[in-house]
Amino acid sequence: MRAFIFTLALTLGITQFKALAAESFVDNTSKTDIAVNKEWVVKFNNSLKPDTVNNKNIIVTDKSGKSIPAYIAPGSSPDLVIVSPTVSGYDPGETYNLTISTDVQSTAGKKLKNPVKLQFTTANKYVDCTSYENLPQITAVKFEYTPLLPSQKQGFFITAKNSDQAQYRIFVHSYADDKEVYSELTNGYTALTDGKITALKSLKSSSNGQKYEVVIYAKRQNVQGAHKDANTDYDNYYVDYFRCVDGVNTENVSYTKYDVSLNQMVDIQSNSTVKPVFVETNKFNNEASKNQIKYYLDPNNFLDAYGKYQFLKLNYTEGITADDLNNILKGKGILEGKGQVFLDAAKSNNINVAYLVSHALLESGNGTSVLANGGAKDSDGKYTYGVPVYNFFGIGAVDSDPIGGGTKTAYDNKWLTPEDGIKGGANWIASRYINNPNVKQDTIYKMRWNPEKPTEHQYATDISWAFKQVPNIINGVKLVLDQVQNAVLNFDIPQFK
Repeated sequence: MRAFIFTLALTLGITQFKALAAESFVDNTSKTDIAVNKEWVVKFNNSLKPDTVNNKNIIVTDKSGKSIPAYIAPGSSPDLVIVSPTVSGYDPGETYNLTISTDVQSTAGKKLKNPVKLQFTTANKYVDCTSYENLPQITAVKFEYTPLLPSQKQGFFITAKNSDQAQYRIFVHSYADDKEVYSELTNGYTALTDGKITALKSLKSSSNGQKYEVVIYAKRQNVQGAHKDANTDYDNYYVDYFRCVDGVNTENVSYTKYDVSLNQMVDIQSNSTVKPVFVETNKFNNEASKNQIKYYLDPNNFLDAYGKYQFLKLNYTEGITADDLNNILKGKGILEGKGQVFLDAAKSNNINVAYLVSHALLESGNGTSVLANGGAKDSDGKYTYGVPVYNFFGIGAVDSDPIGGGTKTAYDNKWLTPEDGIKGGANWIASRYINNPNVKQDTIYKMRWNPEKPTEHQYATDISWAFKQVPNIINGVKLVLDQVQNAVLNFDIPQFK
């Protein structure tokens, strides 16, 4: 009888890989730069027993060996198997193994003699949608409510192409839940009404607001979708993000208008030569998608009492003492006990001390980073410039070489003691951003996005950088509010045309 062999092939027709049943196939070269929403097609040389095509016999695992909830299904012919990624795609910049066990059988009962494995590594880039041609494909979504309140049911205005007789199905994922948990906002596939679908249920917030990922599936009416994942069959899907908050807080808020639209801002940022990244875990070079950029760039998502601290004016405010700061800095590595240094640096540079401490804690890994503890060393364990240097604010820590760049910046500025690093870093930030009359970047939002001159003079590449500063800023600000009667905090929120 003919040997039971198979072919692993990319759906776009990239080089195929073959193995005889007598051999265990491992693709030693591995596949790299694979799109996170890649759908694999596995082709066998015989028809398969359908009941052996399942997620026990064909699995995808991550580098730790954990099984990933990919969707395994028969293809368009009996000799094909489709391996679809987890909902909304694999993680960027990660290595996975696609393994086919010997329990996969042909209709004649023949088994693979040895397991088969293909290793692939995803590209360092998030994506917002699939783009299977000649099928209904969503090109844009506008939310009815930004931000969403728990009393409201979100509305989705959908723009699509190839959409005659198309229907849509909507699922959401709360970032408070496990990654694989999605809930449906529709009742199966439904058509648009006046270009819109309204959710059938409201969503929960939290005291700090709640981020949601929404996956909107599009499919031809009364036809099985050409693809499938753990949620549903579909022809194409689209991913976007919104935030649910308990309420909108406009106390002590002023607004600055900019002659650019939100969508224009997103395009400008996305097309920058220095690509925005989304640092979700410990990956620092995963390029953000446009909808991820839009989520963090849109001020309307953060108008609650928590999120609006991105827009806090960063000028110095009396009220916090060195002892207060030392309580915050307790157990924070090399920063412990440096409360008076931070206070002096904030006063002399007209910087909000709560922000200054927050920034140092974030960039220095709570006082434990290499840059906060002497900087780069050579192969012999000696400091690169012969002396330890101290950089607590990530200044000069470019994405291509953060340790080397940050160390050089500290050495060039003679930050040779921890005190030098705090005072010098505060002066650097104040003179170039917060109190610089030419750029007017006096909020952490402006430091990140610079709406006056987008992509120019931006402090960080991480799109969530400003939002990540909020918890420590609030902790510091509470000290002021608890101790100073009639203390006033001012907020400046951008308005795009």
